[in-house]
Amino acid sequence: MSLRDLVIDIEPLRTSPDFRAIFTARVVSLFGLGMATVALSAQVYGMTRSTFDVAVASMIMSVTVLLGSLWGGVMADRTDRKRLIVWARGAAALAFAGLAVNAMLPDPSLWAIYACVAWDGLATGVSVTALMAVAPTLVRPDQLPAAGALISLTGEIGSVSAPFLGGVLLAAWGAGPVYAFAAVTTAVTTFLISRIRPLPPGIGGDEEDDEYAGQDTGSPLVAFTYALRNRVVGGLVLLGGVVAVFNVPVVLFPEMVDRQFHGGEVMLGLLYTAPAVGAVLVSATSGWLSRTARPGRMLIAAAFTGGLATVGFGLSGHAAVAFVMLAVGGAAGTVYEILEYALVQHSTPDRLRGRIVSVITAQGTTGGVVGDAEVAAVARWFSPAGAAVLNGAVCAVAAVAVAVAVPGLRRATLPGEDETGAESETGAETEAGAKGAAPDDAAPDVAPHAAQDAAPESAAGAPRGPAKDPARTAER
Repeated sequence: MSLRDLVIDIEPLRTSPDFRAIFTARVVSLFGLGMATVALSAQVYGMTRSTFDVAVASMIMSVTVLLGSLWGGVMADRTDRKRLIVWARGAAALAFAGLAVNAMLPDPSLWAIYACVAWDGLATGVSVTALMAVAPTLVRPDQLPAAGALISLTGEIGSVSAPFLGGVLLAAWGAGPVYAFAAVTTAVTTFLISRIRPLPPGIGGDEEDDEYAGQDTGSPLVAFTYALRNRVVGGLVLLGGVVAVFNVPVVLFPEMVDRQFHGGEVMLGLLYTAPAVGAVLVSATSGWLSRTARPGRMLIAAAFTGGLATVGFGLSGHAAVAFVMLAVGGAAGTVYEILEYALVQHSTPDRLRGRIVSVITAQGTTGGVVGDAEVAAVARWFSPAGAAVLNGAVCAVAAVAVAVAVPGLRRATLPGEDETGAESETGAETEAGAKGAAPDDAAPDVAPHAAQDAAPESAAGAPRGPAKDPARTAER
């Protein structure tokens, strides 16, 4: 394996100006959002001296993101996705501006904070769902794993560095300027996305999509029906639900540091950092994921490995071992996310992509909340270590069960660069042949097919022809 196979593949940034614009917008936005999150928690606690009120703000954000993602998924399949993203990010900028103005008042209002948080959560849910739905129209099918790795890397770096920078700015300037900075960065992302081409739903398609397209009423239930019918997407939804609920039990960290590792705040901080360390390392060396022959098997293996790592974390008697186990779990989780992203995008018809993505987003949002409650309850019955072991064992067993019960996911593949290029070349030759053919009886039959083959490429900005079943990462 060469160095090129290890280093993260940045080809989507080189070949797709629209993906490059959205990627840049995401990086800018992540820093503003991360800083604002720190400022929000600090401001609410400083005003009320109540952890409960901080939790209320977090709950409002989670619920409104869930509602926004479900509504955004429906709208992303009905209207131009670029326009939807621009309006949603513009609305989020207004929410941050409202938080900034409120924070600079002599007597800030807690209810105004909750209202702005709810508004921002709805806008964020809509924009995230629409952004996920447009990816396959911006890059080639064989570039989807690389695009997923780039998105994952920026997310992990942002989650580590943005809160730290937010804390520094909060200490120097206060909450108001931090919110204002978030509003400015969100406005910048809105401008960047407004510069890309229109992204209407339904670009491209295949025979399977055409067979059911006439039955699509635009309802979210259609997406659930498709997930049940498609073996790749359905398997990903099934396994993703288990992974979301029985994920790395971060809520156990404080108690385990106190009782099992006998450490303090520094050790707690290291444990919280460990999954991100593994995730960043995998994302930065993810070039090989774009060339894996069996992404379905690799995804299942990643879920299994993550479960075993959580078991190892629960059984570890030393903080250093726990750190390594959590880093392995973070690395396995990132492999899972990258391949899930690619498989879901590739396996879902464009007309359903917004609604399917909203299902995945809702699954992650609700799974995290349910998972925290589940592992906390189990820890009270048994012990924090026992709860971690149980969660990890459930993940590992679920991965094996899905591998056996859903062979479509196990056998899922993604189109390679050669395959994509061959299809593009074949389409070009067909079109050229149609143009150069003599005006005989066959010519009228050839030309329409050539035009149909060429249309998805020009509309989507990338050859979208073939597969759509083997790869898009969390659905069936």
